[in-house]
Amino acid sequence: MVTKSLRPVTRETSAMVRDKGPRAVIVTVVGGVIELRAKGLRSTETLDVAWCYTAAVRQRLQLQRVERAKGRRRK
Repeated sequence: MVTKSLRPVTRETSAMVRDKGPRAVIVTVVGGVIELRAKGLRSTETLDVAWCYTAAVRQRLQLQRVERAKGRRRK
């Protein structure tokens, strides 16, 4: 069972970015939106969860197409 995200939930991730020095990425999930920011900075990047899902599926399908094409060339 999964809980719906109605209230903002903020977590510090183990991912590091270089934005005015190395910083951890802070993620906030609010409803259908993901907000990303570098720890210690105020500027945020906002992503729609549905867009993220669609982009991930497209990337997986593209990788599968490339792998299939490599297999055909070898034969």
